[in-house]
Amino acid sequence: MRTLYYNGNIYTMKEQNEKVEAVLVEDGYIKSVGTYETLKDEAEQTVDLNGRTMLPAFTDVHMHMVMLGKMLDTLSLEGMTDVDEVKSAIKNNTGMLAWDFIHGYNEKHLPNEYKISIHELDEITDKPTVVARIDYHAGVVNSKALEAAGIDKNTPDPEGGYYERDEKGELTGWVYDSAFSYLRAKSVTDTTDSIKVNLERVIDHLTSHGFASVHTEDMAYYNDYKTVLDAFYQTIPENKKFRVNLLRHEEVYEEMKQANLEEKDEWIHFGAMKIFQDGTFGSETALMNEPYVGTDNTGLQIHTQENLEKLVQRARKYDDEIAVHFIGDKAAEMVLTAIEKYPVAAGKHDRMIHCSVLSEDILDRMAKLPVICDIQPPFLTSDLPWAAEILGKERAKYLYIFKTMIDRGLHLGASSDAPIESVDPLKGLHILTTRSDGGVVYNPEERLTRFNAVELYTKNAAKIVHKEHIQGIIEAGYYADFTIFDKDIMTIEDDALLETSCVETIIDGTTVFKK
Repeated sequence: MRTLYYNGNIYTMKEQNEKVEAVLVEDGYIKSVGTYETLKDEAEQTVDLNGRTMLPAFTDVHMHMVMLGKMLDTLSLEGMTDVDEVKSAIKNNTGMLAWDFIHGYNEKHLPNEYKISIHELDEITDKPTVVARIDYHAGVVNSKALEAAGIDKNTPDPEGGYYERDEKGELTGWVYDSAFSYLRAKSVTDTTDSIKVNLERVIDHLTSHGFASVHTEDMAYYNDYKTVLDAFYQTIPENKKFRVNLLRHEEVYEEMKQANLEEKDEWIHFGAMKIFQDGTFGSETALMNEPYVGTDNTGLQIHTQENLEKLVQRARKYDDEIAVHFIGDKAAEMVLTAIEKYPVAAGKHDRMIHCSVLSEDILDRMAKLPVICDIQPPFLTSDLPWAAEILGKERAKYLYIFKTMIDRGLHLGASSDAPIESVDPLKGLHILTTRSDGGVVYNPEERLTRFNAVELYTKNAAKIVHKEHIQGIIEAGYYADFTIFDKDIMTIEDDALLETSCVETIIDGTTVFKK
């Protein structure tokens, strides 16, 4: 069926302000673009956009789909600003599983950055409970959880993490990075069928925001990777049309490579090896060259330089790319040293995830390498209200310097790191173009133009996974994947972005969401 879309603001995203009158779609691809008069006779049906705005469908370049799917259906503490409200929510949580896993604790939003203790959790619930901090790099657990996991005050800290202890050596219940990951893994009871439910839920959520694809990292958290992968196979595209690029966690990467797994045509592709090198600012585990203000803490180094380089070599053995989480400047330097020593093959690029605080030297080194950057616009307004207090004003100048990165020739794609932040791309566009959440404007010289901001969700996102020849712009031969908004997001005032809605999402020429 040849379908013609017309009578709207149809932005191709090939060049700034480039628009076409009409787009003809057939068999999931764009057949041709041009004027309504030249294309109308080829159409078997027509769709009047009634002045709405059509763009290439959006892509979120870094998230955790299964985790987001769970959060959409379980207790989240996100946005709570009262300690008693937090405690009451945890107490009234009535999950039916053996463990309770609760999302979204954020002490930055509580009075005096209140951190709930193991003793308070013990009073609230006698069920093994993990309360994840908003960044999923830390959390607090009760005594039942520690007991079920076989952990006590004599348990040594794992490599790349630690169990927090008080001045008497007693466990506080707070666990960080690999220690948190271990407790989270203990709480997992997932099956392929339960993960399918999570995926179907999250795909509906994502398409309602205009996304047709995401790059996601889920393979190492829910029993073995096969449990998760089978859920993807059975959901996409059998039940839901959606495009995913699956990053492969360092712990399961080689096993997945050796399994010679099947990709699903244009729907499921396997991506780079995912590596974690440090933590986050909120947990003060991002690895820094200099200590956090008022402390002797420089953060958490997950891999030694030697082990990091071994992981890079493992990926190179398969002629593969790496995708590395780093937030602190010391972590950035370690990653760059590893890939300078073991460069990626010609025609490929490594993926730098977060790139939160940089320096002139780091920028210079990155600009000389075939790297692309996953950046998270919502981190800016989540972190900057308090980040200068723990980093100091000088280092804070180099936080989330997106325009500077682009000016240095770096290639950026935008994401939410959901469920860490909201997936809503309109909020992301607002932050990129205003550097504000409605109050303070942070480093206004780093604001992007509207076109540059939208590029990060469209053609730039496609280039990250080498699909710029078929995705990310409106052109003949490209996917018939479109996002339709009720306002012209390229021309409206910045604050009007927050009052704009996605009204339709089209994937493979099929409407998968309509408001």
